[in-house]
Amino acid sequence: MRGGYRIFDADTHIIEPVEPIEAYLSAVARARLTAVGPEVQRTPAKGGMSRYRVGKRPELNRRLGSRERVASSSAATRGPKDGGTPWDVRWQGPPFPSERVSFDPHARVKDMDIEGVDANMILPSGGVPAFCGLKDVALELAMYEAYHRFLEDYCAPYPDRLTSVILVSGRDPGGSVAEVRRCGRQAWPVGIFPICPPEMSLDDPDWEPIWAAAEAHDLTVIIHSFTMTVPYPPGLWDTWDNVFLQRAAGHVWNAQRNMAALIGAGVLDRYPELRLAPLECGHGWLAFWAARLDEHAEMCRHAVAPLRHKPSEYIRGPQYYQSIQLHEGEQSLRHALEALGEDTLMFATDYPHSESWFPKSVEAVLGWTSIPETAKRKLLWDNALRCYGRYGARAKAG
Repeated sequence: MRGGYRIFDADTHIIEPVEPIEAYLSAVARARLTAVGPEVQRTPAKGGMSRYRVGKRPELNRRLGSRERVASSSAATRGPKDGGTPWDVRWQGPPFPSERVSFDPHARVKDMDIEGVDANMILPSGGVPAFCGLKDVALELAMYEAYHRFLEDYCAPYPDRLTSVILVSGRDPGGSVAEVRRCGRQAWPVGIFPICPPEMSLDDPDWEPIWAAAEAHDLTVIIHSFTMTVPYPPGLWDTWDNVFLQRAAGHVWNAQRNMAALIGAGVLDRYPELRLAPLECGHGWLAFWAARLDEHAEMCRHAVAPLRHKPSEYIRGPQYYQSIQLHEGEQSLRHALEALGEDTLMFATDYPHSESWFPKSVEAVLGWTSIPETAKRKLLWDNALRCYGRYGARAKAG
């Protein structure tokens, strides 16, 4: 809590630590992982751990206006401000995020207390989801299960503060539904994260039993992309190997395409209790996109499912939520609230990733004095509880 407000950070991360996750693999899964060979690499991560690097990825190292290839600053040069990415961080410390945050929940909660955050929703960073790019679907699901078992233990000491998502694969709907049912009996998951391989679309009918299982277990469908790993965001190979273009466009493009596909496919009509939440993709574009989708749903009526509402009505309705990004600032947020209403947007920081303003993220939003009091409380807490309904039910009961 900070300044009399309860705070739910709707989009945070861990960098999936190889060593503790692999401890949850069965002997059969370990053998399958070994058999993959060099397609799965392990690179150094913070806190003495390793992280996965799976599949082909661009270098994103060309300088615009030239053919020159340029290296980003080294970890040694960045020192405590190294975020483990080939771009710089926006952290506002010291202090900086703990190096142990990805495997030590106590370290995470200490950081949350520094910033005044009550609850986190935790996403992976692209290492484990990238197994969707391998041919071995059984290994993909085994890695997801091991990751979920790791998350169960990671979140267990703080069930009222740490939540996460179940990774699901469209390549094995039956196996994914079984995993949703297994994890759905536990406290930690508040959503599902559909990991859509490059050869598949998110509106494919094979996803239907997964949407049904998510609705049955009160789990929100999360949309999120990674900058340069499988499953590739749209346009990854079209941004001319430049990290500035890719970071600026990739997450937004992914969210726009995927939410439009699910709305246009009628998923929210078929599953009226299902919720959808794109994260880490900005918010200033949402009102414009809603109007554009309305226009093209009329113009291209033959290309979408019969819909009960205009796309903009789903976006402003009780099934749709989206996180903000702090860099868009106070004016952008105020305009979005005026256009969309107060019930859609959620506070989020990207902690401990590069876009986080730790430890001043909450402080920044509390300083946005032109945001109405009712809107600020919904942004910081209430909307996340409605979006992540399983957590909201527990919070209200408590």
